[in-house]
Amino acid sequence: MLWLQQNILKNKGLLIAFIVVSILVGGAIIFQSFYIVKIVNAVFIENSSFASLLPTIWLLIAVVIARVLLTTSNSYLGVLLSSKVKQTIREQLLLKWQSNPLQSTLQGQSGSKVTMLIDLIDELESFYRDYIPQVIKSIIVPLMIISVIFYTHFYSGLILLITAPFIPLSYVIVGLQTRKKAERQLVELSTFSGKFLDLLQGLQTLKLFGQGKKQRIHLEESNKQFQKSTMTLLKTAFASTFFIEIVVTLGIGLVAIEIAFQMITFEAMTFAQAFFILALAPEFFNAIKDLGGAFHTGRSSLAAAELVQKELNHEEASVQWGTEEIPKNITLRLIDGGFSYGGKFKMKQLNITIEKGEQVAIIGPTGQGKTTLLNILAGVYDLQEGEVIIGDKRRALVDQQQWFQRIAYISQNPYLFAGTIAENIQMAKGQCDEKALKEALEKAQLDEWLQELPDGFNTSVGEAGRGLSGGEKQRIALARAFYKKPQIVFFDEPTMGLDLKTERAIQIAIERLAQQTTMVTVAHRMHTIYNADKIILLDQGVIQIMGTHEELKNTNDQYQQMIGGQSS
Repeated sequence: MLWLQQNILKNKGLLIAFIVVSILVGGAIIFQSFYIVKIVNAVFIENSSFASLLPTIWLLIAVVIARVLLTTSNSYLGVLLSSKVKQTIREQLLLKWQSNPLQSTLQGQSGSKVTMLIDLIDELESFYRDYIPQVIKSIIVPLMIISVIFYTHFYSGLILLITAPFIPLSYVIVGLQTRKKAERQLVELSTFSGKFLDLLQGLQTLKLFGQGKKQRIHLEESNKQFQKSTMTLLKTAFASTFFIEIVVTLGIGLVAIEIAFQMITFEAMTFAQAFFILALAPEFFNAIKDLGGAFHTGRSSLAAAELVQKELNHEEASVQWGTEEIPKNITLRLIDGGFSYGGKFKMKQLNITIEKGEQVAIIGPTGQGKTTLLNILAGVYDLQEGEVIIGDKRRALVDQQQWFQRIAYISQNPYLFAGTIAENIQMAKGQCDEKALKEALEKAQLDEWLQELPDGFNTSVGEAGRGLSGGEKQRIALARAFYKKPQIVFFDEPTMGLDLKTERAIQIAIERLAQQTTMVTVAHRMHTIYNADKIILLDQGVIQIMGTHEELKNTNDQYQQMIGGQSS
């Protein structure tokens, strides 16, 4: 709640406008009741002529129109406030993810992030559009009305003052009951939406492996859970509304009884006074009661706000960078490096030197930190102990943009954007050089495949490379590297899961790339390991041994076991 309120304080101009409009609405309600009472009293009690009441009738019409316009203005201000706050929060989220894009892509479902950016932030709209304007209105208008009623008749004001707190009290009770339910509903919405988007992205793969029906059942179960939590929340809201209506009815009834006693038994009140109080009493309760509908939507916003605030406040272990230039001839060193996953798996004593032009292969059993080590070297993760040295400078001192301009990272599943093949290779690197682009495609073993496409490298591909095979995606990623001409290329098992023909084509492309750059590869295939200048055997998060294939095959039993089951 505090975080949501802080966003309101950043829009002080709108907050002042809400207060002014609420005061004017309160005045319009009071004058509307006053003119209605005056007209009725003049017609039925004083027997005044219609002509004499025309000015009062015109004033009443003007006040009613003013009230409608002011209420509309209040709603418009609520929409304006919600739009500004939502835009600000979306910008904060995007800036957070943009400031550390590599960690953002590695953590959590992309579907969950899209759900948060769109659906969860949209859930905040009701808080700013409905709840805040109504809270301000429900504070100012009832205070103005009850002040007038106290001035007109003290005991009627006292009755309203005693009964009114039961309405906000019911909101508090209901809020305590619905908070956890609303949070659970939003978690289930996020899970359902994220899963649905991820299933859409992987629909082709699911169909190929015959998993479509199974995933449909899981999605249906997730949808039922979301429906169930939504209905539970609505039942509580309806029960709360019913209770509030009872309180309002009893409050107005008590005021009516008191007025009846004053008029009939004690003859201490005129018709105009009694009618004026009875006209204002429903307005008093309605001003507070209207908070009810906004309150329930506001509670759901609180659950969404908690999730968004948690994401904004989540501190990721971002890599530290500086502003100094990177040396032209890049060497890369790890000195006494250490890294852990929440204390469960620890990497330690990482000491590596990678010279310019070296071909380095990182090998070892599955789950022992090979990809993590690659990510540390590439600048995706930062060491928790030790130092990364680029050239002769600590990584924390060199410029981040320069570093990423000079490297390329090719994962097992390289990401392609919706656009042409040329755009995916060029990656917005200045003006497109068609000659360099064709050369990159040829070196990546894509020239023959490209000739089969009707539009060549202007052929469009779908988001995440839909419509392309795994091997084609890998070769486009390689073409990116050829086009970029980086000083260091980082590979994460580039030929895993590919058929032999595609694997061989990619291997040829990798060998061509290795002739012009430093290459660090997480490797499983022997042909990758044999040609490496340096092989790093990683096990239990520790570098067991380091050397060439010839050095290791005769000196290390674990290496001999690893290569024993594979052929070149």
